[in-house]
Amino acid sequence: MTFVLIAVGIVIVFGVWWRFFRIARPEMPPLALPHDDPRILEATRKAKESLGRFRELLRQPHKAANAKVRFVSSSNEVEYLWSECRALRETEIEVLYTTPPVTHSGRLERLHTHPLSDLVDWQIERTDGLFEGGFSMLAMFECAREQWGALPPELEKLERRYRTGHGR
Repeated sequence: MTFVLIAVGIVIVFGVWWRFFRIARPEMPPLALPHDDPRILEATRKAKESLGRFRELLRQPHKAANAKVRFVSSSNEVEYLWSECRALRETEIEVLYTTPPVTHSGRLERLHTHPLSDLVDWQIERTDGLFEGGFSMLAMFECAREQWGALPPELEKLERRYRTGHGR
């Protein structure tokens, strides 16, 4: 009986340690990017200028269509959320948020309609698994290399899917 209690105690202690010290740590450190970073501003400009290409790709077979939109949280903080694009109309975009906001508290409906001016990036995953768009992602890969010295292998692999799909 004592052995069983000790074994259960060890499992509980290990589980608590795993939850708070191992799982809670992000695999990669967060990027420190000012809101006016010129690479991100340039990425937003490219995304907005290429909306015609986004519309064209939405009409073709694809695996996923995503949009990054400006969001103002309950604490009046501006965040940029990746979302699934549900509809792209002349002056607005309907999205389903896929990234949760960090500074928002309370209930948040995931389905929203934003004016097109809130769109800051778009990304299509083509049927061949390559990405088009994702201008802010490419800028963040560049910033990450600068801050971390190198990209972790999983991000290098992801980046290749963007580079190959852009023809840049």
